[in-house]
Amino acid sequence: MNTKLDFKNMQKLREEKKITQVKLSLMVGVSQQSITYYETNTRIPSLPVALRIAKALNTSVEGLLSDNDMIAKYYSLSEKDKETINKMIDSLYNKNNY
Repeated sequence: MNTKLDFKNMQKLREEKKITQVKLSLMVGVSQQSITYYETNTRIPSLPVALRIAKALNTSVEGLLSDNDMIAKYYSLSEKDKETINKMIDSLYNKNNY
């Protein structure tokens, strides 16, 4: 079974935000070459680095791996819509725990 992680979505997210590899490397504290390695799956970032990349790109580590990241979608919502979602989650959580 091949369980290698694929960070190719990282490049898509970076480009959508118009961030260069150099700028992302400075934001994250790694070399530009490391960003290239991660985007081409030559190397896999450590968990602390992956977390910093995700934060810089306003997503989760899962969002670096898949373009179907619910957390990234949530953060792209307006504050009012986030509040609505939070209320729905609270309602469902309370319903299932009582």
